[in-house]
Amino acid sequence: MIQSNESEAPFKMPAPLPAMRRIGSRIELHSLVDSTNGSAFDAAAAGAPDGTVIVAEAQRAGRGRLGRRWHSPTGCNLYLSILLRGPFPRPVLTGLPFLAAVAARDAVGDVAGLIPRVKWPNDLFINDRKVGGILVEARSGGGETALAVVGIGVNVNWPNRAMPDELRATATSLESELGRPLDRPALLAALMGRFDRGYGRLRDEGAAWLIEEWSRSCLTLGRMVTVETASGPLTGLAEAVEPGGHLLLRHADGSTSRLSVDATTRLRPSGTQVPMTGATHALRD
Repeated sequence: MIQSNESEAPFKMPAPLPAMRRIGSRIELHSLVDSTNGSAFDAAAAGAPDGTVIVAEAQRAGRGRLGRRWHSPTGCNLYLSILLRGPFPRPVLTGLPFLAAVAARDAVGDVAGLIPRVKWPNDLFINDRKVGGILVEARSGGGETALAVVGIGVNVNWPNRAMPDELRATATSLESELGRPLDRPALLAALMGRFDRGYGRLRDEGAAWLIEEWSRSCLTLGRMVTVETASGPLTGLAEAVEPGGHLLLRHADGSTSRLSVDATTRLRPSGTQVPMTGATHALRD
């Protein structure tokens, strides 16, 4: 079911939509929201079903990780959130950020013919510039995780000249990379289809295959990175992602640290690049 909460539907969905098991059981189209993640939690409180997708043309207060602002101009990009109802086995919850990145990466490949790379833990890059980001939020109820919301933003038809000054050197859009505008509804449909298929497999098989797939296009692995932690910065080689979803950081003295998906890494410009091997993809069970 597709529902528009405005007098005119702001987003024209393609027909027919891809056949899906769960994602897109309900699609809400909005002209303007504070954030699609916030709207997804509101929809959950109002009884929205598992797999509901919230889409907005613009956000007043779009946000990324650590409360950072996500610039959300009207009518040119893709802003969506997917509502998932639990309970969730631990591997499923661990796998959601990786699934969102892989689904977005592959959807861009399907529609634009471009293959973004992923940066730990939640960014999509093309030609060393950020083109998308992911924010996964969860809420508990009765002692277990009852809800998860997967927010995805992709810069689609946003020319570099229209970006804020602070983003022009570090961000890009699919239009800027292709030299032509892209069909946003087609990208949304591809992304929902990719996420739906991956989510079914994640629930059936766990996250190990997904982390391996994510690692294949990761620009963080094999690089020297700095991580800001509560006890100070850590620097080391981003060596692998463990099956449980932790990033393995190897320090100069040979010791290692295990970092959760909450840890933000910064690539060191003068850092060492090492060849990617099986060990620098994902550690296996």
